[in-house]
Amino acid sequence: MTTDSTAPDDRPLGTTDPASAPTEGTPFLPQVDDASGATALARELRRLRGLVAGSVYEDVHDAVATVRALVDHLEAVGTKVRPADYATWGVPEHIASNPAIGSRNPVSPPLEPVVFPDGTVRAELRLGIEYQGPPGCVHGGIVALIFDEMLGLANAAAGSVGMTADLRVVYKSPTPLYSPLRFEARQDRVDGRKIWAGATLHAGDTLCATAEALFIEPRGIRDADRGRPIEG
Repeated sequence: MTTDSTAPDDRPLGTTDPASAPTEGTPFLPQVDDASGATALARELRRLRGLVAGSVYEDVHDAVATVRALVDHLEAVGTKVRPADYATWGVPEHIASNPAIGSRNPVSPPLEPVVFPDGTVRAELRLGIEYQGPPGCVHGGIVALIFDEMLGLANAAAGSVGMTADLRVVYKSPTPLYSPLRFEARQDRVDGRKIWAGATLHAGDTLCATAEALFIEPRGIRDADRGRPIEG
């Protein structure tokens, strides 16, 4: 099945960073580049992921040695962060390590969410071969990952916080690689500690998937933590 008319040799090897930026809406939870250079390092590692996933090589043993030396160096000079060291969720250093939106996490898709006056949160991006499932299509698990994040962001935009209790994704059409994608999410309703939200994914005018989720607000949530996304 063909999902993109672009010839394979003309396609980008990986996901660009940032892939695209919405022209409307207000940036939501923008992430500032780490002064240490770690954010820029994550960008280059995203490029590396796309190259390794989308290329065939005759001999890259010299590159293996180079990357191994880099990893050894980073391991030696870095100070590891324990999850318990975060004062709370949603603080910048916590968000930056997130596998769905984190600017310092090379696994993360380059989400740049914006929020609209009606509470809708939108993210536009392209996903490369490192996120492939069926040939030429985004892996369904990646779609679910981004949906979970976007729904959490919609709750945060509405001033609610909740942990995912039930996430249901309906796949309507294959999600093409390298094509402009648009995720939109919005909180539906709140009943006590229960929070419901819904989301859609479009590639152009094609509806690729929808999502509905139930979230549960943790007991004893602090007012200061409302408006911050909870993960998981």
